[in-house]
Amino acid sequence: MKSQHRSRRRGVILTPQGLQKLQDAKSKSEHYDNFDKHYTREVLSFRIGLDSDTVTKVFACEIGVDRQTLKYCFQAFNLQLEPHDYQFSNQDINLQENYTKIKNQIDWGEAPDVSLFCGRTEELATLKHWILAESPTNEPIPCRLITILGMSGIGKTWLSVKLAQQLQDRFEFVIWRALLPNTSVNDLLADLIAVLSNGKETDLPKLFNHKISRLIHYLQRHRCLLVLDGADRVLQECAAPKIACRDCIWLQHTTIGEYCEFFRRVGEATHQSCLILTSRVQFHEIASLEGKTRPVRVFSLQGLQVTDIQELFKTKGIFRGTPENWNRLIESYGGNPYVLNCIATTIQQLFDGSITEFLKQKVTVFGTILNSLDQEFDCLSDTVKVTIQCIAINRQPISFSQLRAKMPSSVSSQELLEILELLQARSWIDAKSGLFSLQTMIIEYIKSFILDEKIAKFQPSPFLDREHQRQVAS
Repeated sequence: MKSQHRSRRRGVILTPQGLQKLQDAKSKSEHYDNFDKHYTREVLSFRIGLDSDTVTKVFACEIGVDRQTLKYCFQAFNLQLEPHDYQFSNQDINLQENYTKIKNQIDWGEAPDVSLFCGRTEELATLKHWILAESPTNEPIPCRLITILGMSGIGKTWLSVKLAQQLQDRFEFVIWRALLPNTSVNDLLADLIAVLSNGKETDLPKLFNHKISRLIHYLQRHRCLLVLDGADRVLQECAAPKIACRDCIWLQHTTIGEYCEFFRRVGEATHQSCLILTSRVQFHEIASLEGKTRPVRVFSLQGLQVTDIQELFKTKGIFRGTPENWNRLIESYGGNPYVLNCIATTIQQLFDGSITEFLKQKVTVFGTILNSLDQEFDCLSDTVKVTIQCIAINRQPISFSQLRAKMPSSVSSQELLEILELLQARSWIDAKSGLFSLQTMIIEYIKSFILDEKIAKFQPSPFLDREHQRQVAS
């Protein structure tokens, strides 16, 4: 009997606090010891001294391991495993059994098929802990508003769908919606309330704020998971200073303010539900509510690792390349799965699957990728473009004071701070330890025409439009 009792309780998993502690130490090590590159599963396995499957279990926090395994993981990053860093895994199983008894309603809208989903084990584990906050001690209340932030194509949409799929048995209602530029906030609220009221509430209040109050009523009454994908499409410039964009007359449109108010009130109100936003930009209006231990948080999504991209490529055909080729290819595009999926097609069709031959061409940004970045870049003001150029030319991460010294005297410190906030909100720059650097793919994009010596030689202004630049260069 004693043996059976030990068997039931020997498996332990990290608490949300323990996982965060380990991930913070891992990120710090990646920054200082690995040139800001994510550790691959193989490197983590070697560093910790455990096989890769066991390491994956530790970070997933779904299957119990022995306490010594967790201790090895913590010691690998000079951490001490404390009692509040772990809990018995059967505790999680019991919670799962309780929640699966809930009769839930799922409405996926036009959510994409994510059957080819690769990687993101740690990201999913962290987000689930934020949302469920299952640790009985030392854990803040569950998150009620999370923004999944990242560049276009980085995988925000797929992650949101996969996350909702894994959590659907823990909520009474799961609703996934894709927002479009013409999506009316009033129509959205009416849609959500209709689902949450089982179609019973159709005569909604006329006042906008009262409609939000009705939605919050249902979020308080029921445990709901709402996912709004592509929030930046309707709210882009609510996230950043108006100085950063030009030709955006629609900034004053009432809809933007209404969306800001909607998100802010859901983040402020006390309820038992969670709203997840995916976006390319961070929202200025709710920034004051956000914090690492607050119920409103931001999750910055980074690129996939080499092994995950290789799995993605396998679904398209056979590819050939040395480990160094694979690393170069994925680093060039920041592990962006959408972009690399496009590149895989090019490599397959034009180079018969040879990554080596593709890399020999030394052309990184072209076609669909170029057009997408052009659209984003063209709407930026000249001052923002000059800032980007200064960071790119520096090549190494640059401090605020160094960047300020390189900027034209007409640009004030206040302006520069606002510009850096905009670029970080758009995920174009990384800000670590007080230093700023461009994302790898953005550097390649900038190099494709701004840093071209031939163009720069004849360029009277640092930023002419692309067509004018090409004419001058020719």
